[in-house]
Amino acid sequence: MFALGYAAVFALLGRATWWIGALLGLLHVAVALTVILPLRPGIHPRMASTRAGPASRAALEPPGLLGLNYGIQTPAVAVAAHLVYGSLLGLLLTVP
Repeated sequence: MFALGYAAVFALLGRATWWIGALLGLLHVAVALTVILPLRPGIHPRMASTRAGPASRAALEPPGLLGLNYGIQTPAVAVAAHLVYGSLLGLLLTVP
């Protein structure tokens, strides 16, 4: 489904290049780390939220800003993976 979104943007722009794909990957990871990741405690039944008190029985720590509660590797690997994904789609997809 994500590849279809990238392909739709490439089609709207009329071309697909590795650097446009990389820019889309950066946009994708920015939304993932700043919007989607902070919403996870609200939907995951075993993840603590920032509002959970000391009596919380949650087993998982909330991700925190950009997922940094899980270590610096979380946002670093997410950014690298999205850059590679977008770049490869830009290289492999052809726009008619």
